[in-house]
Amino acid sequence: MKRTLFLTAGFSLLSFIFLLKASAATFSKMYVFGDSLSDTGNEFNITTFAQQFVDPTTVIDPLSPPNFQGRDSNGPLWVDYLAEDLGLTLTPSSQLAVNSPLTITNNGFGVNFSYNGATTTQSVNFAIGGAETGFENATDPRLVGVLRQIQGFTDDLKVNNSSADPNALYVIFAGVNDYQSGGIVEVSEPVNNIATAVKSLFDKGARNFLVPSMPDLGKTPLAMSFGAEVSNNLSNLTSEHNSVLDQTLSDLSSSLTGINLISPDANSLFQNILDNPRDFGLTNVTESCLDGEYPNFSVCDRPNEYLFWDSIHPTTIPHERLGELARASLTHKSVPESSSLVSISVLGLTWLLHKRQYFRKSGKD
Repeated sequence: MKRTLFLTAGFSLLSFIFLLKASAATFSKMYVFGDSLSDTGNEFNITTFAQQFVDPTTVIDPLSPPNFQGRDSNGPLWVDYLAEDLGLTLTPSSQLAVNSPLTITNNGFGVNFSYNGATTTQSVNFAIGGAETGFENATDPRLVGVLRQIQGFTDDLKVNNSSADPNALYVIFAGVNDYQSGGIVEVSEPVNNIATAVKSLFDKGARNFLVPSMPDLGKTPLAMSFGAEVSNNLSNLTSEHNSVLDQTLSDLSSSLTGINLISPDANSLFQNILDNPRDFGLTNVTESCLDGEYPNFSVCDRPNEYLFWDSIHPTTIPHERLGELARASLTHKSVPESSSLVSISVLGLTWLLHKRQYFRKSGKD
């Protein structure tokens, strides 16, 4: 499905306002599964606890400060903005684990997925930095991937003898670490893992899904530092991944009766920022604001004029824009995705970005 981020004649502000009102339809809860682009504190909580009580050599990641409150950015992430817009409060799953966020294993420690039913009664963020789409983690083998996060949630449903809330919103955003880890060159495995994640939750009763496309991995400062060949290969993988993901999600929408499956085009937004940085209040889209080695980092003077916080993670400004795109892409929770409606939402977002240049208080310099 092709989507455009350019304005077209005849777009009505009234229709965009109407769309936002429709997208604001009440979701009872919100569940997030993914990697560091969505992790609001799990990796930080786990590694901090491990350093204090299990293994003092454990590196606390992401180090905060200079990172913002356990996030891989200088401010809130896109799921923070989206949850706020939907009137929901996300709690990191690590804060709900019984006794501590980790368990002792042969490798030293592992993620504690014992919640005693606590994840079934509130909005929860299971995302963990370094997560791949499957069960593994590219950053630390003691951490986990997306399918293990979902397994932890569905196991807690069993503990509470309940089904997944059909009125909640389920977010799945991953794939970056499958390719950046260097282990996978075929897109079928990560996309199949995402499809498995959707079907696993659907089988438990979930109906509303938000699955963004993957931003261009070849355009990060890290990828660019390895030269044109590596950068182009990652860009090609991104394009192929998104194409296969789009078809797979379309097939799921057709085969799973009653599913509301929405896929905001994060990659087109990312490309639009690269092509038109000043429209987003940015002056640097090629370098990272954060410099240096752990734990001695230096921070640039104007982080909110940078696209990248570090060599792979964006600053809070593009996160805010992605949160807005996600909100604009949401249709009423009981209505399956309409390609025309999603296209209108993207056009409306572009209009908004040209007219509303602002920074949230938490993201200002």
